[in-house]
Amino acid sequence: MIAETEERLLNYIKERAKKNIEGKSFFTITDLLEEAFYMPKDRAYEVLKNILAKKDIGNSQNAIINEYITMLRNGFSSIQEQVEVFGGDKLSRVISTAENRIKKYNGGTFFEVLKYVYNVSEEDILMLVEKYLNFLKSPSFVFRLDKDSFHKFLESDLEELDKQFQRFLDL
Repeated sequence: MIAETEERLLNYIKERAKKNIEGKSFFTITDLLEEAFYMPKDRAYEVLKNILAKKDIGNSQNAIINEYITMLRNGFSSIQEQVEVFGGDKLSRVISTAENRIKKYNGGTFFEVLKYVYNVSEEDILMLVEKYLNFLKSPSFVFRLDKDSFHKFLESDLEELDKQFQRFLDL
C-alpha cells in the first residue's frame, strides 16, 4: 500500500508521460520509454527487459506506460526521482506558493486574485478564466470559484500547470 501523496505523484507521472507522447508514433518501445519518461536509452532497455520478463502486455503506448507506473508502484525505481526528472512536483510548489501569497493578499475580485496572487498577466487572464470555467462542472447553475477548484483545474491541465509554475518562477 502506498501513501496518498505517492499515488498522486504516480498519477502525475502517468499524465505527464501521456502528454509527452501525445500525437507521436514510435518505432520501438524503447523510443517510447525514452520520450515518455525522459530516460536514457540504456535505462529504457533495462525497463523493457523487466516489462517483458514479467508478463505479456499489449503493444499500445498506454499499456507500456501503465506497466512502468505499476513497476514504480512496486518499487522498481524511485517515484520521487521520476518526478524530479519531470521538473519536480510542480503542483505542490504552485499550491504552497499560492497559499503563501494568499495570506499576504487583502482581498479583491477573482480577476485581482489571478493577477496579484497567481501572477497572471492581463493578456492571459481571459483565456485562463475561460479554460477554468470550462473545467468546472455542476448539476445546477452553482459554481464555486475557489482556490481548491482552481488547483484541481491546474492539476488536470498540465499545460496550464506548467504556465503557472513558470509565472511563479518569474516573480
